[in-house]
Order: sequence, then structure tokens, then C-alpha cells
Amino acid sequence: MHSGRSVFGGLVLALACSGGNGGGGATGTYAAVNGDPITLTFKSGGKFEMTASGPGSSSGTYTTDGEKLIVSVDGQTHTFIRDGNCIEEPRHIFGKLCKGGKSGEAANVSTRNVPTTPTGTWVASTADGEFRLEFRPGNTLALSMTPPGGQPDTKTGTFIVEGDAIHVTLEQGVPMVLKFVNEAYESTSFGFPMKFVGQ
Repeated sequence: MHSGRSVFGGLVLALACSGGNGGGGATGTYAAVNGDPITLTFKSGGKFEMTASGPGSSSGTYTTDGEKLIVSVDGQTHTFIRDGNCIEEPRHIFGKLCKGGKSGEAANVSTRNVPTTPTGTWVASTADGEFRLEFRPGNTLALSMTPPGGQPDTKTGTFIVEGDAIHVTLEQGVPMVLKFVNEAYESTSFGFPMKFVGQ
């Protein structure tokens, strides 16, 4: 449960004016489902307004990337994931908001197709090389890292699935978190963004 004041303060910071274009299917008014009197209204053209009882309102801009609503301010980026008529910030800083608030959450129909049992091979290509994930039976996997012009280094590990997130433990206890969004697995666990695409 968030207090109205702390959530409002975070939203003011996250949703201050920033450049960019937005729109798409994100438009509409989303209300907090946990009772906080906060609403976000996403308008066409990438503009939004936030209102909260007491402190008042604020306005800014946003962009979209598939299932993502991305807000940037002061060099920081905050991302909400859309699922039907609800949005949620994966780090749970802002709580969950839905069109229609709590009743909207109860009536929401998911638009996301998240694998409950990940399978196959997924590859991320970055400036640091190629990263190849191979999901294996028994909640095990292998992660091969191949630097540019180098040889692959493969680590094995185990994983558990929690909703749209996969929590991986590699050899020697190295943790990794993968988030399924826009039909790919994303991670920043190693300090830089990786997007694993199914092969």
C-alpha cells in the first residue's frame, strides 16, 4: 500500500515534462487500484495529465513502444507495461492503475501472451557480443556469451517463472531477471540492456 503523498511525489518526478511522441492504444484515464486518489490521463499526441487529491495536477509527455509506455525525466526512464486496460510499472514504484480503477481491474481482459513454460533458444545481440539463452527441461538453462571475435563462454543455471518475469540463478549464484514484453525477454541484470528474441 502506498500513501497518496509518496506516490504523488514519485509520479511528479517520473511524469514531469519530457520530449517525445506517443499515443497508440494507450489513450485513456487510468486510476490507481489500491485506493490512492491518483489518475493518469494519456492523450493522443503523447501528452498526459496526472491528478491527485490534495497536491493537484501535473502534465507531461510520453512515448509508446508496443506494450510499453515510456516516460523520461532528468535522464531517467520509467516504463509502464500495458495489459488490456491496466498499466503497471515492473519495479512496483507506482502501483497498478486501470481504466475504471479497482472495478476496471476486476473486469480487465489480458492482452498479453506470456509463456508459462519458456522453451527454445533466445538470442540478444549487443555491442558486448552475442548472448544466447537455451531453456532446457526441468527448469534449467544455458547462457552462452560470445564477445566480438571471441569464443563462447557457457554458464548453466536454473530458473523459476513468476508471472511475466523469469528469475535465473547461474553458476556460482549469479542472479539474472528476464522480463517478457513485446514478445521478447528483456534484462538489464548485467548493467546494460539486452533483448532476447526467439529463434
